[in-house]
Amino acid sequence: LLPPPGYNIDQMISLGSNIERQLAPYWTGEAAPGSPRINDFFFVARGRMLFLGAKAVDELRAGELIPVLARAAGSQPGVIPIVSQSSLFDSGLTGGRSIDLEITGPDLEELVQEAQKAFGLSMAAFPMTEGNQLRPIPGLDLSSPELHVVPRPEACAELGVTTASLGYAVNALVDGAFAGEYRHEGRNIDLVICGAADFAAHSHDLDNLPIRTPSGQTVRLSAVADVLLSRGPEQVNHSERQRSITIQLTPAPGIPLEAAMVKMNESVQKVLMESPRFQSGLYQMRLAGTADKLADTWYDLKWNLLLALLLSYLLMAALFESFLYPLVVMISVALALVGGLGGLRVMNIFQMQPLDMLTMLGFVILIGTVANNAILIVHQALNYMRDEGMPPVEAVCETVRTRMRPIVMSTLSTVLGMLPLVVPLPIYADGAWVWSVGAGSELYQGLGAVVLGGMVVSTVFTLILIPAGFSLVMDARVQAARIVAAVRGRLRGVSGGRATASGKA
Repeated sequence: LLPPPGYNIDQMISLGSNIERQLAPYWTGEAAPGSPRINDFFFVARGRMLFLGAKAVDELRAGELIPVLARAAGSQPGVIPIVSQSSLFDSGLTGGRSIDLEITGPDLEELVQEAQKAFGLSMAAFPMTEGNQLRPIPGLDLSSPELHVVPRPEACAELGVTTASLGYAVNALVDGAFAGEYRHEGRNIDLVICGAADFAAHSHDLDNLPIRTPSGQTVRLSAVADVLLSRGPEQVNHSERQRSITIQLTPAPGIPLEAAMVKMNESVQKVLMESPRFQSGLYQMRLAGTADKLADTWYDLKWNLLLALLLSYLLMAALFESFLYPLVVMISVALALVGGLGGLRVMNIFQMQPLDMLTMLGFVILIGTVANNAILIVHQALNYMRDEGMPPVEAVCETVRTRMRPIVMSTLSTVLGMLPLVVPLPIYADGAWVWSVGAGSELYQGLGAVVLGGMVVSTVFTLILIPAGFSLVMDARVQAARIVAAVRGRLRGVSGGRATASGKA
């Protein structure tokens, strides 16, 4: 939770206690029947952030706690909640689907103003009530109190005090300044110079801090510098040596990441780029985070798919000792890719499954898996033609008759083995039977749906299209051989006539 500016630790603890009281019915059993129950709950106030955590009694229903926590946190005035259930491959609170709109510029106050505009446009384009998550990093306020020590050049020069030594002295008296390292028994120990306790205890009164000058005099800080009360951010981030503020968006589960990127670019980035500050070139804006890696991921995956297809083709060409027959087998690969997309689409009807890296890996697995059935048909047909002298059509029909049973058996073993990974099964949990695929299996559901759909579709069409395609290829090869033979005969006749004419001459 990101509380409003100016909240101290006590106020944030009070905020967490209010949320805890709202969530109490979910672990006391007083919530509505059928609601997910909470087994453990905690909150921690640290800095400007309040961190909440909850664990469900039934681990399979942990995702149902997200709207419960979001509703309780959103009821507090001025609070920005970020609620998510992280998987094994997620880091932080982004859920692995974050879009970072990074704004950089020289002036901090103007940068905050532009970031506030970007946050408002993002709120309008991606309402948080629809499941979207928005988070400014580090923040959009300049209300944190600051004390600025501004040296007076004339006074410092008269007493021989430099700005570096002045800053070091203030740092030592207030918080402790690093002086060097001491090595003891193989360990480096920092040596820190700290002010006396009676000075450090009253560090808010910087005017009266004693400063030692090079001439040996002790003067108050107010004699060489002005202490000004100001305001500023609690944290200043930098990107490429420029001050930066990031608006982090985590789209709702039903919004594809690429569609969210396009909408962010159209609704937020292009609108802000019309501002004179951005047109002057002093302020810059770009999409980063997971969105920045999406294009690289698609680029790498495209070449990985092409490499898998090429390797499969070359291996089959070595097996068949021909570059023509593997083309027939590659028909089943194309059908498997279509079946994989169909399986993913059917799964999305019942449960949203994004096209993540593991799901895309399923298409690479299909390339090497579905070709096996087609290889059986083509290879056995060639054996019948070479060893027993069968015509192509008869060899293909006999191959389908004899190979249909092992093809169906291998496909059924794969499909039935992966079915529990995709289709929910009845599980007894929390005193009741629920339909679930099991805790943690959501990581591989997309991969299973792709492989399952690809195997089913490719097997059905392999028994129909591969024999027909092989037969057409053999007919085309026979016709090509006849044409080549006819052309060679004509060329021999022409060359023989020329030789006779030359002999008579």
